[in-house]
Amino acid sequence: MLLMQAPAVIAQDAPESAEQPTPEATDLDALVVTGTRIARPELESVMPISVVDFDEVKETGRFTVYDALMLNPAIGPGLGEMNSMGQEYDKGVANIDLRSMGTNRSLVLVDGLRWVSGGARTAAVDLNTIPSSLIDRVETVTGGASAIYGADAVTGAVNIVMKKRMDGTSASVSTGLAEEGDARQTQASVATGFDFLDERAHLVVGANYVLTDEIPLLDRYTDRQVYQVNPENTGPNDGIPDNIIINFRQFYRSHYPTWCVFEGTAPCGTNAKDGDWYQLIDGQVTHIPRDSYRTISNNDTGTQDGGPDTAFGIYDYMLLRDKSEKSSAYGNLEFQLTPDVVWNTSLGYASSYVSGHAQWPGHRDDVRPINWWGINPETGTAHPGGIARLDDPFLPDSLREHMLAEGLTELPMNRHYSHLPMSREIHRRDAISFGTDLTGRLTDRIDWKGFLRWGTVEDDITTTNMVGRNEWLLARDVTVDATGNPICADADARAAGCVPTNLYSTEMPGQDWLDYVMPYERYESTKNSMLNVGLGMNGELFELPAGTVRFAAGAEWREEKLDTRDDPDTVKLHNIVWSPGNDHGLHPDMSASRRVSEVYGEVVVPVLSDLPGARRLDVEAAYRYSHYSDNPSTDTWKLGLIWSPFDTVSLRGVKGFSTRVPNFGELYSPISMVTLGHIGDPCQEGRILQDDDRPGNCAATVPGWTGPLPTPNQNAPRVFTGGNPDLEPETSDSFSYGVVWQPSFVPGLDLTADYWEIDIDNVITAIAYGTIMNNCVNASGGPDMGYCQFVHRHPTDGPGHLAGEVDYVQAQYANLAGRKARGIDFGLNYARGLGPGHYRLGFSATRNLERRIISQRGTAGTDNAGQFQYPDFKFTLLNKYDVGDFSFGVNTRYISKSLYAVNDQSLETREMPYVPEYWQHDVNITWHPDWDAATDYSISLGIKNATDSKVKHPVLRAYATSPHLTADRVNANNGAAYMDGVGRYFFLTFKADF
Repeated sequence: MLLMQAPAVIAQDAPESAEQPTPEATDLDALVVTGTRIARPELESVMPISVVDFDEVKETGRFTVYDALMLNPAIGPGLGEMNSMGQEYDKGVANIDLRSMGTNRSLVLVDGLRWVSGGARTAAVDLNTIPSSLIDRVETVTGGASAIYGADAVTGAVNIVMKKRMDGTSASVSTGLAEEGDARQTQASVATGFDFLDERAHLVVGANYVLTDEIPLLDRYTDRQVYQVNPENTGPNDGIPDNIIINFRQFYRSHYPTWCVFEGTAPCGTNAKDGDWYQLIDGQVTHIPRDSYRTISNNDTGTQDGGPDTAFGIYDYMLLRDKSEKSSAYGNLEFQLTPDVVWNTSLGYASSYVSGHAQWPGHRDDVRPINWWGINPETGTAHPGGIARLDDPFLPDSLREHMLAEGLTELPMNRHYSHLPMSREIHRRDAISFGTDLTGRLTDRIDWKGFLRWGTVEDDITTTNMVGRNEWLLARDVTVDATGNPICADADARAAGCVPTNLYSTEMPGQDWLDYVMPYERYESTKNSMLNVGLGMNGELFELPAGTVRFAAGAEWREEKLDTRDDPDTVKLHNIVWSPGNDHGLHPDMSASRRVSEVYGEVVVPVLSDLPGARRLDVEAAYRYSHYSDNPSTDTWKLGLIWSPFDTVSLRGVKGFSTRVPNFGELYSPISMVTLGHIGDPCQEGRILQDDDRPGNCAATVPGWTGPLPTPNQNAPRVFTGGNPDLEPETSDSFSYGVVWQPSFVPGLDLTADYWEIDIDNVITAIAYGTIMNNCVNASGGPDMGYCQFVHRHPTDGPGHLAGEVDYVQAQYANLAGRKARGIDFGLNYARGLGPGHYRLGFSATRNLERRIISQRGTAGTDNAGQFQYPDFKFTLLNKYDVGDFSFGVNTRYISKSLYAVNDQSLETREMPYVPEYWQHDVNITWHPDWDAATDYSISLGIKNATDSKVKHPVLRAYATSPHLTADRVNANNGAAYMDGVGRYFFLTFKADF
């Protein structure tokens, strides 16, 4: 039975991690490929292992490996379909995050061997690149497995076991809809297997297809409930929440022309709070009633609480989930060359198509003097945003009358042009894998295996509907011809097809305008490849009084390559890439390669057996030496022990050490820069009052300090992200110890509890720029220079900025002092006949005790345990009852109440500081009708999130596309990656085995 339980618990009574040998296969087939290379049942392993039966998990409406693994409370969301939006490179991938310590520290294997990376800036495997039609089960060890399979298994390993044998054919089709009538997901698969050549050869082949519909954000959340600085706050201990939950609006992002007037002056600037806001709706100037909103930050580009729906348009483009199509095919041929030698070869193909909003999907203007349209070479000043002028031939009469009444000849406007086609980012990924191996018997006690695996993943990326900056500027410069019709003012532009822009219209412009202003698409590509070869042995060395000494040893070599290419048309790129309003960063080309040679060994030594107080005592050790072509050589080891004083109780423990070298993205990602319109500076008005340490630390670090900086900022701060070739390897110490109890008085029950701890030194990480700025000034006893060193401020006043405002933040990869996590895992399995049927139960849980990041040696760092990404307690409870032709399943997921931001000064820091506890219940019923004796049919009906559980908290609505996210900085505030954002969902599956 298992420690960390998943659907396999309710699918198998006592599964073993090792693949069972076929009648004529060698004992080498019994290798355990997760946690150890030496075969043993799970509860006899020194490290906790869980198993997911993939066929059975499909009965619960989860059709992908990623969705199946999300049932394991020890696994974080990593990157998936609910939180990869905002990724610069890896939209649509599926990366898992064991222990929620970074996807780069979780190793994914297929049949015990490495799989090619699927990311542009990460070493993590994209689970979508693994053909799923013939997946048998998924094994997971949530502990350091570095000495067995490599140093990147710091937090554990996931091994996907493919089916090597099946007799007959299996076909299934599934489909489902959310209660709202959307969110359709359809799956179809077929697989077959058969013997030939007098049963010396066996072939299995399969294919599958999964279609997932997109979900517009507005279909779930019409309001954007977010935290904002409370303008009424006077300090951290005044009884007033420092941050309040508002119905977030920013009038300057309306999809209608919007402006502010104060005493005949526009824009309003710092008088926006007392000014009057207007919109041009259907050609009519409309005043926004003052009592319909509250000003949160005072400026033309500030924030409002409430207001009409017409006053905020950016949500029109946002998706809660992207559209995707995934298809794959896989085949494996097994051939028995001699009674002792077996040849296997496999070929796989996987394709995925993902389409969703681009990182910056919309097009907009605003009134800031420093805008994103660049510098006018004739004047040396910035091109402004859209301006209404009395001589504009498109100017509506209502707006003309308004301007004249206010005494204005020009009126700078804010506008989000949501009537224009959405800019989409489309990824087309193709993955090809080939593997071949020979297994045989060296002696009657020792088996050998030689293998070769090759894989490649290519991603062709297209960003559509991109506006040309030059064409935009020329098209909005409008005059009239001799007949009074609007034309582009520039004659050369007219000759090139320029069509004048009506800045006031909300109708889709004509095709001729679209062809001139936004005909551009951006084309990028990424290619990962890996070649891995090796030779290993496994078996028995000699006998001791307590039993047989077993071992595994081998050598491996691999070469990994990564190539990324931006659009080769550099003239086009510099016309479509700008900042901050539509900031698609430049992606410089990157080419990297690495060769790794490794040797490893593992041994299990029985010390005692069948003695009073020592039914069994085994000691095991493993060691791996790795030589890198581009990094120092590393050593990795582990020591483990399992002691069973009685038949029903076992105590187990393991300690490991590993050295992880930085991967390609961490080392070589080109430095990218994004220019922001606004930045949440903790030294700004309002924000500075949220922590007692901020005033003193801001005074110590902000040049020319005279008091809090204005909010929002009006300059254009920059954020730099990318790799760091000076990174050093990180080292980690990990250990776990626990107990396994199989009480004899409750047949079929086993219980486990394991304490675990992972301590990483010199940790390689990239921290979000907002976290860097906050941690710099939130520290007690003075600024935390481990973070402050990355924040650069203007030393003096200058054009467009004030002294002390943020100039730029370095959010590149760096070595920080350390990272530490520890907790306790619990597991329970129970299987028993009950009445006329059979009942099975699986329970797995994780208790988080510490989640600490340390920037400087000698400091305590910040502990995030208890925050909603690292809740105090999570569990999954799986129930299944089989009776006659029916199976009934009820699955429950629980996430404990948690803090939204555990490092807030106090509970007063924000209104509703806690994220409520979350329960999700899934139910399903499967019927096996006896329609045909030669065919086994099954029909499954189910409801995911049957109670339509929702968390009433901004964590599920605080959606935003954050710039330049990395593998370590996913859209962490997108709570839909942690708690269901789709709602009640109905599905139907039909399956036939014949």
